[in-house]
Amino acid sequence: MALKLNLLLLLAGVCLAVPQYNYQPPRPTNLYTAPPPPPPKPPTQLYTAPQASNIRPKTQPAPRPRPPPGPGMEGMPYDFTWGVDDSNSGNSFSHVENSDGQTTQGEYRVLLPDGRTQVVTFYDNGGGFNAEVTYI
Repeated sequence: MALKLNLLLLLAGVCLAVPQYNYQPPRPTNLYTAPPPPPPKPPTQLYTAPQASNIRPKTQPAPRPRPPPGPGMEGMPYDFTWGVDDSNSGNSFSHVENSDGQTTQGEYRVLLPDGRTQVVTFYDNGGGFNAEVTYI
C-alpha cells in the first residue's frame, strides 16, 4: 500500500512539473552595453592646389656605365680519353678530346642498337662548335 501511495505522489509531482502553455522564457539582461559609435569625421578638402615644391619630379643621378669586361681567362691545354665496353649490357661508347687552349677537337663513338657505330667528330676554334656525324 505504501508503494502505491509513493507511486501516486510521484506521478502527481511529474504532472505538476510539466511547463504550462503560458510559460515565458527569461529575458536577457543588459549586463553589457555596446560602445557608442565614433563621432563623424570633419569634412576635408579633397583637392588642394599644387604648390611649387610639389611640381618638380624627384630626380636620381644617371647610373654609371659599367666598364667593358676584361680579357677572358686563357684556355688551358688538356687531353683525355675514356670509354665503356660492356658486353653483358651491349653498351659500347667512348670519348676522346684534346685542346691546346685555343682550339678544341675530339670524337664521340656510340654503338647503336642496330649494330652500327655512330661517330661524331667535332672541333671548336673559337668560332663555335662544328660537328660531323658518320656511321660505320
